[in-house]
Amino acid sequence: MMKSLVRAIAGMMIAMMLGAGSAALAQSAPVEEGTYVLEGGSYSITVEKTATGLMVKEPNKDSPYQPAGADRPDTYLFFNPNTGYTYGIRGIDSQTIEAFKDVAGNVPTRLKRLGGSPAARPIRAIDPGPSGAPAEGADADVARKYQALSTSDPDNAQSWTACSAAALKRSIATGAEADTYGMQVAQMLRLIAVNGEVTPCPDAIPQTLWDKAKGIDDLGKGDAAARAAGTTPAPPPPAPDADRADRLRLNADMAAKAAADAERIKSDKDAYAAALAESQRAQDQYRREREAYEAESARVKAAQEAYDAQMTRYRASGGRTTP
Repeated sequence: MMKSLVRAIAGMMIAMMLGAGSAALAQSAPVEEGTYVLEGGSYSITVEKTATGLMVKEPNKDSPYQPAGADRPDTYLFFNPNTGYTYGIRGIDSQTIEAFKDVAGNVPTRLKRLGGSPAARPIRAIDPGPSGAPAEGADADVARKYQALSTSDPDNAQSWTACSAAALKRSIATGAEADTYGMQVAQMLRLIAVNGEVTPCPDAIPQTLWDKAKGIDDLGKGDAAARAAGTTPAPPPPAPDADRADRLRLNADMAAKAAADAERIKSDKDAYAAALAESQRAQDQYRREREAYEAESARVKAAQEAYDAQMTRYRASGGRTTP
């Protein structure tokens, strides 16, 4: 029974993330600091460099990893006394690491680094740049805030979903990429905004970006006025409201994708929480059975010692020399 519980606990811990092996591959690169997400899932870890190696921060623990040695470059190992296994982190490139259990034959698990290239993201953390974007690390929280608003304020769900998408883009892209995307979202939002002069979400779409989008729209209106006055050749007229219809369709598609992503993330988190709870229940049961076993062993040992003492006294009193 205890062996099966131990195997169940080990299986759950492997399934949660570090159930991977250490096959030797030629490609490697230094491990960069940052937040890494499991490919195809939502589980994440944070990697920080220390004076002697790496500190890997998971949702429920921090683990110090040390260099594996010259024969295993860009690889760091950590021995977990609770499981009796050694786990590893290995750099693949500036955006990718592999997590593995250091046992022959296991397959490593790949995780991708959030936030663009290492050279680009730290600059934004110090200098937000001309867009006025929030400092690195706040964008994901902003995205979650507006995603929640899209549910609690259904009358403005499209606007809040667009704001959430802009913040999410800023959390995983470089500043220039995020600004370009934010400009596109701002132009779309201006079609449905009650007040087109002020951004509805300054922490996701800064006012400077909103003003640039407004300037582009105003420039387009100026061109239209010039054509009406006969000062510039007029191109063939577009289909009525074609641009607006396209943007509204884009907005609806973004809202649907954001809702699907939110549901997937929630499902992943629920599954992880359930696995963690099951693992804890298994560990508690194993501990109880171990304590019962140890108590029974102590009782048997005490009985044997009492019997041995009784036989010693019996032989000392002249009884038989063998029991």
